[in-house]
Amino acid sequence: MNYMSVIETQGVKIPFDPRIITPKIERPMRNNRYESGEVASLRELLEPGDRVLEFGAGVGLCSTVAALNADVAQVVTIEANPTMIPVIRQTYELNGVVDRVDLRNGVVSTQSGADIPFYVRGDFWASSMEPDSRPYQRVEQVPAASIHDLMEEIRPTMILCDIEGAELGLFDEADLSSVRTLILELHPKVYGDEGVGKITRALRTRGFARAEGNVVGSSVQIFNRIEDCADGQDAAMPAKWYTPDPKVLITTCMKDEGPFILEWLAWHRALGVTDFVVFTNHCSDGTDALLDHLQARGEVTHLPNPALAVDRTSFQPVALAYTQHLQQFKGADFVISMDVDEFLNIRVGEGRLTDLFDVTGSFDALSVSELNHGSNSKIAFEPGFVRDQFPGHESERPGKWRAQRGVKTITRLSGRLARLRNHRPNLVKDQETRWLDGSGNILKDLHEDETLNGLDARGRYDLVVLDHYPLRSLESFFIKTVRGDVVAANKQVSLRYWRLRNRAADTTSRAHPAQEAAAQAYYDQHFASDPELMAIHDRACAWHRDKVREISNQDEFKTRRAWIMENAWEESA
Repeated sequence: MNYMSVIETQGVKIPFDPRIITPKIERPMRNNRYESGEVASLRELLEPGDRVLEFGAGVGLCSTVAALNADVAQVVTIEANPTMIPVIRQTYELNGVVDRVDLRNGVVSTQSGADIPFYVRGDFWASSMEPDSRPYQRVEQVPAASIHDLMEEIRPTMILCDIEGAELGLFDEADLSSVRTLILELHPKVYGDEGVGKITRALRTRGFARAEGNVVGSSVQIFNRIEDCADGQDAAMPAKWYTPDPKVLITTCMKDEGPFILEWLAWHRALGVTDFVVFTNHCSDGTDALLDHLQARGEVTHLPNPALAVDRTSFQPVALAYTQHLQQFKGADFVISMDVDEFLNIRVGEGRLTDLFDVTGSFDALSVSELNHGSNSKIAFEPGFVRDQFPGHESERPGKWRAQRGVKTITRLSGRLARLRNHRPNLVKDQETRWLDGSGNILKDLHEDETLNGLDARGRYDLVVLDHYPLRSLESFFIKTVRGDVVAANKQVSLRYWRLRNRAADTTSRAHPAQEAAAQAYYDQHFASDPELMAIHDRACAWHRDKVREISNQDEFKTRRAWIMENAWEESA
């Protein structure tokens, strides 16, 4: 066959038809940038005997790369766009792999049987199964290619997938037991951050985790079979590696947090936390009285901060060091140092800690990246659940310059723990450890560098997120300013703190309904039913309202309020 022109990109010849290869695609092709990540990953990951199954062939570049590898046993590619079938065949002819690739026209789906509408657009890469994202030229009825039938027929060892958003839900029930690696292009513009999370969680429960070498923030992600999954297992849910009904301890410091304690306790009780040790100092709002009442009921252990006894002002470090001498610590399986404005939000199962443990498999530490919730344009302090009042938060997919965020860590208690710290533990250096991030990926940074208290959060929210409410309302922020830092004395919360955290454009971080219901039920049954406890809670709320009135006319807070309203009231992502 004669061709008007040929483009060679990354060692593969592509027929140049300007009706198909538009300038937007032509330039990166000629510069060897078109699908460069997929091609590089494919060449690196292919192994002798591989059976490659591709969903979405494009111009046939990746399937040609696979077929050119003489050690690959089989290449099957499914392309939905009928317009592209002749172009792909020409690509195979140019590169001498026609007999090496099984090319099929079809829409990969969880169903089989009837044809499926496919929306063809001028840019071939924009054609898809959905009609609403942009105008389309025509609708083609394309045969459904059932993923279940394909997996049974081909038993692929590697899957390539770029199908413009149709990957959402595709792998949820698929038999992936033969697969070693998936190279998957995600499309958050189609299904948002929630969709990305659903896909990665579904793959996790099928036994796959993101590869360590993935480019942070890239839409192309590699998922490898988890090493400790037994050969031939499909769902690959790790065997129980923790004791039945694990003992989980939260240790924390508080000062004047009375209105917020009960919601936080109920949430984490419902999550599966079994023990709470709370250290307080210099409380004025009744926080200490509320905690004493809860201690009498067996809900918490309330202790004065030991820093008071030795005339130290580093309240949190001293409290954490003391925690390791407590019986509650010695009897625990896991420990978490976290604050009353932080809520663990588990995105697997029904949102409980054991659901998370079942998916991650064994670990020594799991560091959860924070997601800051802004003021949500609320000025006044109002009693009520902060999770309901402040749903808006910063983006789960930040740009590079906003990606560095703090963590809190679930630490498994063993001989590997050297020192408990607020954001992360120190683990023994000369022992092998398994430290994970919030997506269940292996994490090396924190173990190797003990000065780090945070991470680049991109790609780390798949399994669990730390919903952080550092501001609450403007009036609550001013109370926080008056109170000072609970970590160390005489450290005041700055206006910069507000400006960096007052972001509320996104609302993607929602908890599982079962967890929401369990937390509400715990609150109603254990707290709301206790009139004396609720009276103490109400007095704490009244103290906060009175304190706001007391400071509202002070020049310092008038100046702070004016600055915030002028410079940092409008909330962004």
